[in-house]
Amino acid sequence: MRISDYFDGAAARNPRAPALLEGERQYDFGTAQVHAHAMAHALRQEPGLAAGAHIALLSANDARVVLLQLGINRADMAWVSLHPMNSVATNSQVLDYTDAKLLFFHSRFEPAVAAMKAAAPQLLRAVCIDRESEHGPSLDAWTAAMPATRVVGTRADPAATTMLALTGGTTGPSKAAIHTVGSFGSAVAAMVHGFDLDRHTRHLAVAPLTHAAGFLGLAVAAAGGLTVVAPGFAPEGVLSAIERDRITHVILPPTAVYALLAHPKSRDTDFSSLRCIIVGSAPIAPEKTKEAVRLFGPVIHEVFGQAESGMPILHKPPADFMSAGGVFDEAALRSAGKSSMFSRVEVMNDEGRLLEPGNHGEIVLQSPMLMAGYYKRPEATSEAAAFGWHHTGDVGVMDERGFVTIVDRKKDMIVSGGYNIYSSEVEAAVMAHPGVLECAVIGVPDDKWGEAVKAVLQTKPGCSVTEEEIITLCKQTLGSVKAPKTVEVRETLPRSEMGKVLKREIRRPYWEGHWRAV
Repeated sequence: MRISDYFDGAAARNPRAPALLEGERQYDFGTAQVHAHAMAHALRQEPGLAAGAHIALLSANDARVVLLQLGINRADMAWVSLHPMNSVATNSQVLDYTDAKLLFFHSRFEPAVAAMKAAAPQLLRAVCIDRESEHGPSLDAWTAAMPATRVVGTRADPAATTMLALTGGTTGPSKAAIHTVGSFGSAVAAMVHGFDLDRHTRHLAVAPLTHAAGFLGLAVAAAGGLTVVAPGFAPEGVLSAIERDRITHVILPPTAVYALLAHPKSRDTDFSSLRCIIVGSAPIAPEKTKEAVRLFGPVIHEVFGQAESGMPILHKPPADFMSAGGVFDEAALRSAGKSSMFSRVEVMNDEGRLLEPGNHGEIVLQSPMLMAGYYKRPEATSEAAAFGWHHTGDVGVMDERGFVTIVDRKKDMIVSGGYNIYSSEVEAAVMAHPGVLECAVIGVPDDKWGEAVKAVLQTKPGCSVTEEEIITLCKQTLGSVKAPKTVEVRETLPRSEMGKVLKREIRRPYWEGHWRAV
């Protein structure tokens, strides 16, 4: 079944139940269904589009994003979510790489649309989600003449593409994981089961709807629950929404949880409605988990997943790390959790042998939630699926009880505040400075962001480079999220006998004394 089939089923069961709430704008299931089907009609009638077309979304949080995802899916097309924090250059590359035919954008990003259209000549049209634009009609105008009838589709092909999930890449533009009707449907089932979603669920979407919060929102909709759309993360706003809207579920990165814990209003907020705070994208510190349980109650669910795999792959609900009497299990707290019902997770060595508990190796998995492969990247697809298992690029160890602890990364990647940042991309930006001879970009421990991006560089003879120059250059090229937070200039960088910069030698001193290296 398509995700839109699940939604239509929920609408048939209870059309007057609230589905989406954003400030004064509210959609019940019946009304949302009408809008989603109108969008599907418009897509099917758009010249140059056919089933399987790739449709790009670039938006701030807006309830209409969910309607678009449903409409695109109902039209048997696939959406590509451009990250709002990416630079214009990066999103332009993604548009071109994914062969997107149509762009839906929020007016907040209108200044970037001209450059993006120029970089992706295959785009047939741009439609502004919230108002008329010089680049195309508003969403309302585009769908105004569409019939009020529902779009009746044939039986869904489980192998048909539903979504391209961007993963980042070590070279060139991002890779995109192909998720199908089958893999996305399995992810919906896994979230409904793992997070106990039902028609009483009231989900607060704080993170981007085009990404994890949106995927959870679609699972909530399948279960008949409500998604409350927030414009973004602001601690006081989140605390107010939890109390005012009787929120049961929210997904947050660890940095956002830390911000809520530190906010003075948190001590006066009523959290009695909360059933599940899903913490993902990076490990949460064990002491912070304890503090969160003391404040919010036993509602902290740590999860591990990837763009390639959906979530939860590893899941650590409260019952796994604390007893009914409130005693914490320290070993479980340090872990990322156990395999979820919809995944099998193991630890493997470089020769493809599954390892016994207690041995370090790469975390690998099998799951119906897994991608079909990387779009137009057959070599990367084969590499990720070596030995018949999906390779996560994370190094971990499993204990006798099945708890998996992530201790390092094989991939040259930094996770800062929930965002995946590939070191090579930042290094390329730094190396564009004429005074830089060599550069190593690493992640260093940071209390707020988990990891912070740090550039360690060597200058060319007779040249000088300032920290401000490098940070400004990277912000202009990559955006503020990927830019280094600190820059260190050294006379020389450690190298192997072959002259290769030893990045792990540079990185190691910063992580000494920490129980993990990520």
